[in-house]
Amino acid sequence: MSTDSTNNPASYSGTTSDSISGKIEQIALSLSGGGVRAVGFHLGTMSMLERLGLLGKVEIISSVSGGSLPGLGYCLSQRYGRSFQDFFDDFFEFLPKLNVLEQLLERMTSKLPPSPSGRRDLITALANIYHHEYFNRFFGAHAVDGSVTFAMLLDPPRNGHVREMIFNATEFKTGSAFRFQVSDFRCLIGNGNVSLCNKHARRIRLADIMAASSCIPVGMEPMFFPDDFHWPDDQPQKGDAPSRSRPTCDEIRDALGRNTDTHQPNFALMDGGVYDNQGITSTLLAVNRKKSGIREVDQHECGSQFSARGEPASPQDWANWMSGRITQGTHVQLSVEVKPEDLDLLIVSDTPVRKASFFPRISYPESGDRVPIGRMSKPARGFLAWLQKTTLGRLDVIGMVTMALLALSVFLNVWDLWEAGWFDIDQWTAYDGWLLDLSWMLVEIVIPVLVLLILLAVMIMMKLTRNKTEASLEHIIPGWKQRPAKYLNKVRVGTLMSMLSLRAGSVSALTSTIYMNRIRGLGYSTAYSRPDLHNRVLANEIFTLQDAPERNDELHEVLSARNAWPPPPEMQRVVDKAATMATKLWLEQDEGDPLNDLDYLVIGGQCTMCYNLMRFLWDRCRPGGLFMHKETEAIFEQAVSEWQKLVRDPTVLLNDRKQKSRLKDLNEQAARSAAQGVAV
Repeated sequence: MSTDSTNNPASYSGTTSDSISGKIEQIALSLSGGGVRAVGFHLGTMSMLERLGLLGKVEIISSVSGGSLPGLGYCLSQRYGRSFQDFFDDFFEFLPKLNVLEQLLERMTSKLPPSPSGRRDLITALANIYHHEYFNRFFGAHAVDGSVTFAMLLDPPRNGHVREMIFNATEFKTGSAFRFQVSDFRCLIGNGNVSLCNKHARRIRLADIMAASSCIPVGMEPMFFPDDFHWPDDQPQKGDAPSRSRPTCDEIRDALGRNTDTHQPNFALMDGGVYDNQGITSTLLAVNRKKSGIREVDQHECGSQFSARGEPASPQDWANWMSGRITQGTHVQLSVEVKPEDLDLLIVSDTPVRKASFFPRISYPESGDRVPIGRMSKPARGFLAWLQKTTLGRLDVIGMVTMALLALSVFLNVWDLWEAGWFDIDQWTAYDGWLLDLSWMLVEIVIPVLVLLILLAVMIMMKLTRNKTEASLEHIIPGWKQRPAKYLNKVRVGTLMSMLSLRAGSVSALTSTIYMNRIRGLGYSTAYSRPDLHNRVLANEIFTLQDAPERNDELHEVLSARNAWPPPPEMQRVVDKAATMATKLWLEQDEGDPLNDLDYLVIGGQCTMCYNLMRFLWDRCRPGGLFMHKETEAIFEQAVSEWQKLVRDPTVLLNDRKQKSRLKDLNEQAARSAAQGVAV
């Protein structure tokens, strides 16, 4: 597939007017959603930035869905002075051994429901998995109020180089982004329609924030705030009952009821990718906040609305807001230009899945009405083929005949029993074999009656639905030559199945692919349309290296002269594996393959970030063909050096991390103990 520079945000023109000057000192990092694919790829991206000395210059982190796990983890690691190696090791310690599906089922079916509200569903169970398997496991020693909460990031001192942290969800009350954010400047936790006070926000479990950011529509249920969140003062649950006493939850519900237009005591949160799957909008808001310099701390109740503090309603205000002309909470005109003291580089680590065709038209050679039957026995295939040809009218007749035969069978059985005197009570009391005969009666009468009643209920429901449909058709379009029932009776079951199948497939493609691609495009256009930002954006897309070998330019000639181009087949294989991996919550490993999914994704992130950074520095930091700053040139040369290592062996940097890992010592100790017959 060729690369189109007009449509690919990773393509750069390389002209002098597009160049940035000076050193790269202030970086913003956006981490997209994408399930475990996003977790591993972003981990590789951050690993490469750390090797090049750039991760320590990241001042803004905005994360969505799967990207929020490394985002939250890195911000916590910075807060408590943990090394990048420890942060990296955390994921290799818990992800490969985590059976997410089993844990979800175990928590959903346990005696106590996973949520204090009493709900038993995937998202509340997933929140507890995040809490116990990651946050409490690696940061429990620093817990506030006995739990790993938002206070650990909100409360001073805010150590580390990351000054702006935004973890994105989508609020379904008004359809706006809902941002759990930490800032040196004025910002809302929430949005301008519904927001949280610091008093209560600091008590939210980070696992619940992670769950709210990553509950994918259709795949997961919405997470309701505050009911489904765990609060430190919740009393224990008993059986299936929710918590008996929830002081903090009740306070928040009361405030929401008082301070929202709808007077609702709760609202639903879902995946941040519904609003912005790259987190770019939140990153730009953080830049705008820094430009405004307002350091006021919000003091208000949960639910208080600030119409001037959220996303503007009108298109013109929205454009001015996103361009930096106005900022949250003020309509004062600001300088549009993002200067070096505001931001040098915005890196968007992005993990979309490309498809050759979103929704291909499926044709059936035998009949346009038929739905593929698949592999099954010959009798079953014959029955389904007959069913697909059968019309709805004929199906009605078959149903009515079946009910009539069942009713006749029941009547004849009851008549035979009556003639035999089975309904004589005195005869039953004197008969020793009554239990056996009663069982026979159950088979002969009771079961057919139940089947008859069930079939009758189904037929009645279908008839009512058809009558309603026919009445609606006659009302909407009057003047029918014949009643709609006549046409509906001629519709084949196969035609109906095909219509439903195609409709479901198109809706799935719309929500999972087309809609998400549109949202992705809007996010990038928000950044690239700003004249002061488009030359500072580095789109680190997971599939970049799939297209790169088809491009011939000066950078590739330079790399080729250093025996570092084109990418070798093994690198292409690893990159393809990472780029085509499905959006899922678990890791897999093929039999006989030394690498698991996490290994592939991390290597893919390292290779892609290294290449995209070389591309960016070569195209954007060399006006007139010369680097404007020695440190920028040094970064480029170091990136080339790392790239040469990856060309020789794509696993080399991952293996280097693993050699330095604390897990290496633990694994060696476990192996020695096992050899000695000693339990570790």
